[in-house]
Amino acid sequence: MAGPQGLVTVGLGSHHAEVLPFLREQMERHQTIVLEEPPVPGFQTMLRGHLSVDDYLLEVDSEFPQFDRLMCAILKEFHGRRRRIVQLEPYLERLIEIHELFAEGKLPVDVTDSARLRNIYEAERRATGALISYYTSSAKDPFPKVVEAVKKFARADAIRLLLRDRLRAHAIASAAASSQSIFVEAGYIHYPLTQFLRRQMGSSSRIRVVFLLEPVITRLGGKRRNLGPGDVLTLLYMLHRQPSRSLTDLLAARSLITIKLIKKEELLPGATAAPHVEDEIRINNMVDRLGFEDCEKLFNTIRFLNGDLSLRVAEKYSCSRTRNH
Repeated sequence: MAGPQGLVTVGLGSHHAEVLPFLREQMERHQTIVLEEPPVPGFQTMLRGHLSVDDYLLEVDSEFPQFDRLMCAILKEFHGRRRRIVQLEPYLERLIEIHELFAEGKLPVDVTDSARLRNIYEAERRATGALISYYTSSAKDPFPKVVEAVKKFARADAIRLLLRDRLRAHAIASAAASSQSIFVEAGYIHYPLTQFLRRQMGSSSRIRVVFLLEPVITRLGGKRRNLGPGDVLTLLYMLHRQPSRSLTDLLAARSLITIKLIKKEELLPGATAAPHVEDEIRINNMVDRLGFEDCEKLFNTIRFLNGDLSLRVAEKYSCSRTRNH
């Protein structure tokens, strides 16, 4: 049953398979489904069943292929039930346009001459430069310098994400004018999207925010929507102009430990219904107990270790620290 007239629901979650039952529940209540991705030429053909999901995914540079495969099956079902499904991510769409221009041999000046592309190019250039500087620093610099590199990237990423959310809010507001109800897929880091939507659509608009995995996170003892310290740091820069240095230093330090410990591979529900949530809760609970000096000691020990060994070392350190306190 589609939702009431004028309702816009922003569903904040992850691109992991464990979120799909909660995504599906929200999609069921809305007439239009807005996906967090740029338009792909074969998308509507796939929804109509004239292109296989596997062939469609060959056109997509998927970071989470298992999630995307399962998501496509759900979207095909909703398309068959006459729901309107759109891919809407203006920032990423224009970023693809920039890459295509460079592939054609165009120069940076050709991009910056375009008012549509200039801000996106500059935001990406700054964020990519800061990310490369972080990678370089993490391999050779003392811990305080690596922390500064993390903060520099988080600030540049925050600027990029705010621009992305602002452009997307404008596009969603336009789409909302022609739909009874809209469900908007968005990652947790895009919470400011809801603020931009309220500015675009007016405070009287029916904008609802749902943290999709909150029931699971609450049941398993997670907190802060299960965001890791790196995402908290980026959101802090997105929402506050001058957060305190002591807090940003601590979050950056903890993020360096989290990056080493968190599972990188895509996990599917099996023996546990929410493997990513459980892993994130375990790691977040561990690093939340670490002070800046703890992070420095641990980072210097695990910097060049693989993920499994890093986790064993961190668990041993955490246990010994707990006993000593």
